[in-house]
Amino acid sequence: MIKTKTQLIVRLRPDSDLSAGRLELEWLWGTREGSEGDLYTGSLSELSQWWQELPLEEQDLPIVLLVSGFLSSSHLIHLNENQRKHWQQALPYLLEEQLASDVDSQHLVPVLAADDTVYTSCISNDVMADILQMFKGVELDPVKVVAETQLLQGKGGELTIWLEGNHAFVAAQDGFAQWLDSDALEVVVPGLLEEEVTDNLIQEDEEEEPSHPVITGVTVYGDDSCAETVARLETLAGQDVPVQCESRSEHSLLPSLASQLTVFTQKRRLMDFRTGAFKCTRRASRRWRQWRPVAIAAGLWLTVEVLFNAGSAFYFQYQAEALRDENFATYKELRPDDRRVVDVRHNLTRFLRDSTQQQSSPDFLNMLKAISSISESEIGKNIVPKNMDFNDANGRLSLDVQADSFDILNRYVQELKAAGLNARMENGNQDAKGVSARVIVRKA
Repeated sequence: MIKTKTQLIVRLRPDSDLSAGRLELEWLWGTREGSEGDLYTGSLSELSQWWQELPLEEQDLPIVLLVSGFLSSSHLIHLNENQRKHWQQALPYLLEEQLASDVDSQHLVPVLAADDTVYTSCISNDVMADILQMFKGVELDPVKVVAETQLLQGKGGELTIWLEGNHAFVAAQDGFAQWLDSDALEVVVPGLLEEEVTDNLIQEDEEEEPSHPVITGVTVYGDDSCAETVARLETLAGQDVPVQCESRSEHSLLPSLASQLTVFTQKRRLMDFRTGAFKCTRRASRRWRQWRPVAIAAGLWLTVEVLFNAGSAFYFQYQAEALRDENFATYKELRPDDRRVVDVRHNLTRFLRDSTQQQSSPDFLNMLKAISSISESEIGKNIVPKNMDFNDANGRLSLDVQADSFDILNRYVQELKAAGLNARMENGNQDAKGVSARVIVRKA
């Protein structure tokens, strides 16, 4: 079965120095089953360089950051009935005794289980902000930041210890592991083995129950280099408490943490620090960032095209309205008595069509043809037509013309008669511009 990469799991190791900006990291690929491939170690800059050399498809996969127990912690709290009703308000007060720093300075991520148990992870607000700032400085942005101690949970009735180099994680009963230096085991373990049972519930008006030993066994997880520490633990436990050693092949805890991370994610019990003020905004994929300039250019071109088309539409609409007003004025000049104009174009077209049909009789066309031929002659060039009116009922054509003299008008009338028309001149007037007269033409 081929495993598919789902995310990159990065662990912030305990030997990091956050105040000096020195982050010691280890990372590997996570899958649906846990992890695969090689385990890498290096600084933050080395991680960034390794990440930049990956294919774009792998650079689009999310990054999950595991914060070590020396910077974060996880706690398990049982609630009584009164605390259950207002557990979110009561949680900071219940955690005060378990935290070394002021609870107001901590970023808390709680999860309420069905059995009235609260699981919560804590990290300093300043530490969280510094970690995110450092990662963003190298263009890396973890989508999830979790305390690795929540992935290490003990078993009821046992003391569970995870060894890793000079560090150790200790979990009493079914609580979460707490990080400490391996040299501190000689002080912490005896105290835990002698600890009495104390219920985390706040009992009111009840007698204290008799105590009895808590730890019935010790389970140690470590590699081959931890044999000396295991022997010390066996001595500390004594003959009454058995010590069981579970060996792992890897020196680092990260592969085991990756497997637990998959389980917690599937059960929806993962407490993610990227909430509230530290909520993650998913960045665009590398492939999208590569094509983003082209998309921006295309978007700008489309915007310009839309604006141009919109401007053209407004311009042509303005021209159409101006032409409509002009046509309306022309129509009102031709038909001043028409008060029912709804569609100017339709009314004007109908009027012109009716006018053409009225003036398209054969008599009118024959007379117009004869007049046109005479107007192109030598005599007709001196005649300026002003107005024309044809009465279809009596076949009379009235032609208002202007000429330089009566002699030219008389010769024009004679030419009309010679063309076979019945023509006569009436209403002749002479002024400074010449002679104006009306010529009446009928079919001969």
